[in-house]
Amino acid sequence: MTTLWDAALGALGGRLGEAGLRHSLGVAQSAGELAEAYGVDRDEARLAGLLHDWSKDASNEELLSAAVDLGIPVTEVDLAVPYLLHAPVAAAEIRLALPEVSEEVAAAIAAHTYGVVPMQPLDMIVYVADTIEPGRAHEGVEALREAVGQVPLVELFTRAYASSLRHLVETRRRIHPGTIDMWNRLVSGDAR
Repeated sequence: MTTLWDAALGALGGRLGEAGLRHSLGVAQSAGELAEAYGVDRDEARLAGLLHDWSKDASNEELLSAAVDLGIPVTEVDLAVPYLLHAPVAAAEIRLALPEVSEEVAAAIAAHTYGVVPMQPLDMIVYVADTIEPGRAHEGVEALREAVGQVPLVELFTRAYASSLRHLVETRRRIHPGTIDMWNRLVSGDAR
């Protein structure tokens, strides 16, 4: 994993600015800690955390163009908020740039914005790690950090997801249909 980690870190360093790289390293750290708490492969979690924002610094036009080129479906909300495409675009680009990255890692990266059904443990870990990494200071983050290892992973993910959804509503942002579907499945017990 060290060689792959080094290759991933080197490739990522050319794609993200200093703040983005610092955030990605924080997510990798948190993902490793979550993996240990929930019995998931630590190296895979750290790698997924490191690479999750691979396409975050791409412009809206670049994300839309890449999505079309890579065969990623683009919704009406994606057209209005292309930033949401950074996760599936990142996963597809990583599959090409770093083919030795596992499908599980790529899938977790693709799922880190609005989720997928079913959510695998690694998917939930990357989502939660992105929410609680050390650089985050939003309302409720401390309660989420304190819940690590104290509640089941799916409950921790549900709490993190609820926090993100609440923020979207409170700031009057458009909500991706996948986000609504994910939430409905979470509360009905169908997310796994």
